[in-house]
Amino acid sequence: MINRPNVWLTILICLFSLGLTQSPAETIFSDDFEAGKLKDRWQEVNIRNAEAGGLEARPQYVHSGKASLRLTSLANNGQESGSQVIRWFMPGYGHLYYRWYAMFAEDFDQGDLMHWTGFRGCRIDDRWSGFGRAGIKPDGTDRFFTGLEPWRDWGRYPAPGALNFYSYFPEMKPDRDGVHYWGNQFFPDSAFVVERGRWYCFEVMLKVNTPGQHDGEQAFWVDGRKLLQVNGMRWRDTEMLRLNALVFGVYIHQARRNNTCWYDDLVIATHYIGPKTE
Repeated sequence: MINRPNVWLTILICLFSLGLTQSPAETIFSDDFEAGKLKDRWQEVNIRNAEAGGLEARPQYVHSGKASLRLTSLANNGQESGSQVIRWFMPGYGHLYYRWYAMFAEDFDQGDLMHWTGFRGCRIDDRWSGFGRAGIKPDGTDRFFTGLEPWRDWGRYPAPGALNFYSYFPEMKPDRDGVHYWGNQFFPDSAFVVERGRWYCFEVMLKVNTPGQHDGEQAFWVDGRKLLQVNGMRWRDTEMLRLNALVFGVYIHQARRNNTCWYDDLVIATHYIGPKTE
């Protein structure tokens, strides 16, 4: 007897290999946060209570329209704290961009370590494979991740810090302890330090590699200016691993105070998007 689910999975993998599942120019998701309910647009909403985030209507915290998304890492006596939303686009893509506007609160100060926003690669048969396992190196078949994050470099930069990619991939380097594999960082040649209390247009591109090859890429732009391009990435070793999740969040490792960021005008597409022209 033919196992039909396996037949369809094989066909799907073949289509991925031929590039037939991704049109030349396609917008796959957008959210201007005007719809009224986050759970109608995001499959996972991890916001503890109203203080930790939600839809924002105060005009000074909205980039365009009448609403934005507010996410707050609540004070937690120096322990970890965060709020996040997740959008999957299964089974996934090979080359995507996401563009959004964001503003950090005028008093934002994470201390040292935080995570912000990023693309994740999950197995097409397990959307959760790209989550968890911090400090563990991907094996090429389970997951990959790249986040755009501000980094204070232990006080060298004012809060929230200088932008960098924080990436998990099979060839990442270990921590100094030789045991843990924390995200490897990629910086522009010139540091870009984010200012608090103003809106920026951010855009990130990630291109997966041919399985086992070093032809993957990642790049980011701020206000339409490309600041970093990284080539030669090996993100995966199997077609079962695709680019298929986006996380917006504010996660702080040692949360001693409330820290807030606002998001607006998100677009995920198979092509470069650029700043709004309206």
